[in-house]
Amino acid sequence: MNNFRSLEKRIGYRFRKKLLLETALTHPSFRYEDAETELDNQRLEFLGDAVLGLLAADVLTERNPQANEGDLTKLKSSITSGSALASAARTLELGEHLRLGRGESLSGGADRGSNLEDALEALLGAIWLDGGLKAARKFFERNIFQRFHRAHRRCLENGLPVMENPKGMLQEYAQKKGYAVPEYKILDASGPDHARHYLVEVTVSTYAYRGEGSSRREAEKSAAQKAVQSMI
Repeated sequence: MNNFRSLEKRIGYRFRKKLLLETALTHPSFRYEDAETELDNQRLEFLGDAVLGLLAADVLTERNPQANEGDLTKLKSSITSGSALASAARTLELGEHLRLGRGESLSGGADRGSNLEDALEALLGAIWLDGGLKAARKFFERNIFQRFHRAHRRCLENGLPVMENPKGMLQEYAQKKGYAVPEYKILDASGPDHARHYLVEVTVSTYAYRGEGSSRREAEKSAAQKAVQSMI
């Protein structure tokens, strides 16, 4: 059993059942390669996805008493988006603790957006099982909602729309700062036609951010969102 003490301190939660934490960080590729590992994080990710939706709806409704259903839906979509979750996972340095198969590890799986998103949702599901609603909500508010709230506030202060169109937001921001128009470049395109994977880099002034997705458009959007969250 790995020692996850530093990670538990970072996320603000100490697990009673350490196996739940280890399972949340176990990618399927690791289980396939290790005969002694019986579980991976896919079931916990399924649970965590549902818990995430519940907590996001609950907290957003509580914090925005005047918002209508449409506004709440947009906010919920932003806070639970794959790129937002992957970014939060990077802040928590989850990639350093992921248990990956050799091939997945060598191909950059520790920083792959989909792996980080799944791991964060699995971690939330594990906390739900280990500590219940109160613990899960505390983790959500501290590590997901507060990060989103800060980015949301910065967007409002800069007169920018809130993460509905990150590419448009990034272009507006670049224009306000006198930068050249952001440039997007495909760094990698791999996989069969039915399961393509794109890695894209966006350059703004002297800064560069990478995003990935199953289409070029999705990867560009992911890269733009990371740039917005970091720069604004």
